[in-house]
Amino acid sequence: MLSLIEVTCPHCSAQGQIMLPPLGAIIVGPCPECQGMVAVFCGRVLPLDKEIMSSVEPDVKRAHLNEVLGNFLHDRVDRLFGADDPEEEISYEQLDGSEDEGAAAHTVLGKIDPYGNEHDAPISPEELESFKNVDLRLIDNPDYFKAIFDES
Repeated sequence: MLSLIEVTCPHCSAQGQIMLPPLGAIIVGPCPECQGMVAVFCGRVLPLDKEIMSSVEPDVKRAHLNEVLGNFLHDRVDRLFGADDPEEEISYEQLDGSEDEGAAAHTVLGKIDPYGNEHDAPISPEELESFKNVDLRLIDNPDYFKAIFDES
C-alpha cells in the first residue's frame, strides 16, 4: 500500500507530499523549492545547515546530523515525561497526553502514532486546505485512491 505524508520545509515553508519512508529511516536532501538541506525523520522535516552538509568532512556532517536528530529526540522524550513539571508527566499508555477515556488515545499496546502528530483539534485549517488542494483533486486517480483507502 502506497502511503503519502505531507511535509513542510522548515526553511521556506514550501509544502509537498512524499511517500512514507520506512519507520526509523532518515532521509537527507535539499528542499526542491529553496535548496535548503533537510532531514526527514519519523514524519518530521528537520532543518539542516546547508554549509555543514555540503562539507567534504564526513565527521562534520555526522556530528551535525547527530545534533539535529538528538535535539529532536530530546524534545520528544521531554514531552513524554513532562520535563518542566513533574506533575505533568503523562502515562506510558497515553502518548498523546489525552486524559479523556472516550478520546482516541494512542496507546503503547494499541494504536501508536509513530510520527508524534498533534491531536489537539479534529482538523486544522492547514490540513483542510491540504485536503482540498491535494487529496480531493487526486481522489479520482485510481492509484492514489488505492494507496490511501485500500487496506489489502
